[in-house]
Amino acid sequence: MDQKICLDTDICIEIIKGREIGVVRRIIDKQVFISAISAFELYLRNTNLDAIDFFMNQIEILSFDGNVARLASSIDKELKISGNILDLKDLFIAATCMAYNCKLLTLNRRHFERIKGLELLDVK
Repeated sequence: MDQKICLDTDICIEIIKGREIGVVRRIIDKQVFISAISAFELYLRNTNLDAIDFFMNQIEILSFDGNVARLASSIDKELKISGNILDLKDLFIAATCMAYNCKLLTLNRRHFERIKGLELLDVK
């Protein structure tokens, strides 16, 4: 159980709705986390709040701390130099993954593939 995986918000939503059972089977023997940013995004929802609470009680949330903030600022500066802009929430999720040495499992690879050093997992 040495592989650490951080779930992107989109994956969490699919799991909560019961639509990504294949993903659940794939990660069952891994260390699975979500970022504090994904927790924030899930709680922004107006539906399935009981299911979200249940999900949150089953998973460890990685903190957004000073180290993550510093890494996020470095990534943002690097992306801007190359003319790329990334939504801040995605930037914070990516930096969290990198700071905690996790691979990111997401349905939105194109949002994250331009970040050097971020390891992405394929959904399938």
